[in-house]
Amino acid sequence: MYSEILERIRSRYPRKGRPLEREIARIQTVRNIIIDKTSFIRDLVRLLDNLHPFYWRLIEIEYDRRRIHEAISCISKSRKLVSSFWEKYRILLLASETPRELRRTSEEARGRMLSTIKRCSRGLELLRSLVVFLQHLPSINPSIPTIIIAGPPSTGKSTLVRQVSTGKPEVAPYPFTTKNIHIGHIVSGDRRIQVIDTPGLLDRSPDEMNPIERRAVAALTELEGAILYLVDPTPTAYMGLDDQYRLFIKIHRYTRSKRHYLGINKVDTAPSDLIARAEEKARDMVERGLAEGYYKLSAINAGDARRVIQDIITKTIPPALQGRP
Repeated sequence: MYSEILERIRSRYPRKGRPLEREIARIQTVRNIIIDKTSFIRDLVRLLDNLHPFYWRLIEIEYDRRRIHEAISCISKSRKLVSSFWEKYRILLLASETPRELRRTSEEARGRMLSTIKRCSRGLELLRSLVVFLQHLPSINPSIPTIIIAGPPSTGKSTLVRQVSTGKPEVAPYPFTTKNIHIGHIVSGDRRIQVIDTPGLLDRSPDEMNPIERRAVAALTELEGAILYLVDPTPTAYMGLDDQYRLFIKIHRYTRSKRHYLGINKVDTAPSDLIARAEEKARDMVERGLAEGYYKLSAINAGDARRVIQDIITKTIPPALQGRP
């Protein structure tokens, strides 16, 4: 981005006119271009100051928060210095007594202005990358009632979200298809509810999680709403039933304040003995107070999927909140 500033200055450099007018115009050009190219910093600071913790969690997966603040500080100071130099050197140019003094003063002014922003060149690139990253974040409204779909890879989370909402996450017959947070809305009459599809989780500590898994954890911990944890009882499941329920217990530990439901998915293809075993474990979770209830469903069946989500909405979202924009 610093190179872009230099290129724009070169392309707009005043080359004609009386010496005094020309040199004043040159330092004004440098000042104006630096201020213009860094003007995004004001909007970015306001945005970050009011950002929901969920978004900060997503940012910190990709960026060092300390470096973001250092970059903002550097550029903010540079903008103030550049404007100060413009005021100072404009007066000095007017007081110059010889053409040589005029040129030397102008060169010093331009050099100092460019030096201040050059020191922030890495920060400029970092923040420009951050702005692009923010533009691609899911548009989640923390004030709208939310249902978060979670679970191991390939349990049918994306399929369920596609069936019940406006969200259209990618669905494929292999694990780890979902790499980001996807959001859909359910609209029925004056009711509007968010349904969030999260990437698949594995049974490992936060320190061992990759960025994809940490995005799922960010949604589970920072967003308010009910959690529907999907279980896959088929023989080809990515994780065995014991591991899937063990993962559910771990998730419950850092989401205790939320209401949890279990969904035993793929009952249309799973063997009856594995469905029975999954159901037995689900009952145990309910009896232990870890889940408020469980459902058997086939997410590829729209009726099944909608029945489950509608029941969770009825149980967890007061009617007064269901239509809140």
